[in-house]
Amino acid sequence: MKPADQTGTVWIRLGLCMAILAIGIGGFVVLKKMKKPPVQSEVTERPLAVEALRVEPVDIQVEVTGFGEIRSRTVVPLSVEVSGKVASVHARLEEGEIIQKGEILLTIDERDYRLDYEAAESRLKTMRREYDLAAKEYKRLRQLYEQNKVGTLSSVENAESAVNAISERITQVEQTWRLAVLHLERSVIRAPFNCRLAEVMVEENEYVVPGQKLLQIVDDAALEIIVSLDSRDVLNWLRFDADEIRLNPNWFERLASVECLVTWAEDEKVSGKAVIDRVVRFDPKTRTILVAVRLDRNREAAFPLVAGMFCKITIPGRILASVFALPRQAVTFENKVYVEVENRLQTRPVRVVRLEPGRAIVTEGLAPGDIVITTRLEQPLENALLAVKLTDNKGQ
Repeated sequence: MKPADQTGTVWIRLGLCMAILAIGIGGFVVLKKMKKPPVQSEVTERPLAVEALRVEPVDIQVEVTGFGEIRSRTVVPLSVEVSGKVASVHARLEEGEIIQKGEILLTIDERDYRLDYEAAESRLKTMRREYDLAAKEYKRLRQLYEQNKVGTLSSVENAESAVNAISERITQVEQTWRLAVLHLERSVIRAPFNCRLAEVMVEENEYVVPGQKLLQIVDDAALEIIVSLDSRDVLNWLRFDADEIRLNPNWFERLASVECLVTWAEDEKVSGKAVIDRVVRFDPKTRTILVAVRLDRNREAAFPLVAGMFCKITIPGRILASVFALPRQAVTFENKVYVEVENRLQTRPVRVVRLEPGRAIVTEGLAPGDIVITTRLEQPLENALLAVKLTDNKGQ
C-alpha cells in the first residue's frame, strides 16, 4: 500500500475515535441534564421517652431487718427429787396442754415418807416430854443444892448432862422430821407458773429416781426471737444507749431498747410488737451479731404470734437528715444517676450510703429540685434529647 493511502487510513480512524468520543460526551451531558436532584428533607432528633421524678431532701429513719424463730424465754425441765412409783398424773398430762400455776402435775407414792414423818413426829413428842421432866429435875436439884445445901454438885451436873443429851437427840429427830416433810413436799410436783407441756416423759405407775427428767414446760407469756444481723448494719445504723456506753466499752452490748415490728414470714398480716432485749453473742465466722428481741403477751390483748413461727423483725435505727431517697433502679451499679437538664440527659456520680429493697439513699451528688430519671437505661448517649414524664417519688 502506498504511503499516501496509509496516511488517509490513519486520519479516518482518528476521526472515527473523535466522533465516538464526542457522542459519548454529548450523551453524558444529556443524561446529566435529565437527572433530577433528590428531594431535600429536614432532619429532626428523636427524643428518648423516660419517666423521672423531682427530688427533695428528706429525713429518713433507717430500718434494719432480720429473721428468726420465736421461742419461749422460759424453758424448764422438771426432774424428780425423790425415788418411788408415780402414784398419779394430771388428767391432761399430754404435750401441748396448758396447765395453770399450782396445779398438781404428778405425785410420787409417799407412803414410805409418810411413815418416816409420823415416826419422827411421834418420837419428837415423846422426847419433848422427857426433856420437860429432865429440865424440871435439874432445876429442882440445883435449887436444893444452891439454896438449901442439900445434895451434891455431882448430882446437879448429872441432871444437867441428861438435859443436854435429850436436847441433842431432839435436834437429831427434828432434822429427821424436817427431811420427812421435805420428802413429802417433793412427792408432789406442781406447775411453777402458767405453762405449756412441751415434753412428757413419764407415765403413771412408772418407777422414777432422783434426777430423772420427767417433763419439760415452757412459758408462752414471755417469748423472744434470736435474730442474726450484719455487724456493719448494727454498728452503722442501730441506736445505742448513751448511759451504757460509759459503763460498758463493748459496743455490741450497748443497743438501745427500741420497739420493733415482728411479722410472720408466711403472712405479713400476722404481726406484733417486740423490744430489743440484749445482745446474745458475736459470731466471728459470719461477722454477724445475734440479738434477742422480747415479745410480751401482756402488752397486747390478742397477740397472734406463737412459739415456732419464723418471723421477720424490723428494727428502727438512726435518722439520716437531708438525704435523697431514690427508687433502686434509678441508681446504676457504678453509683451513677441520669438527670434531666434542659431536656437533655446528663450523667452524675452520687454517693449511696445505703441500699434497701426497692430504695437507694443518696447523700451527695444531687441538689434540691433535680429531675432524676427513674427509667432503667442501658448506656444512654450523653446529652440525648429527652421526653420526660414526671412521677411521684415512691422511694421516699
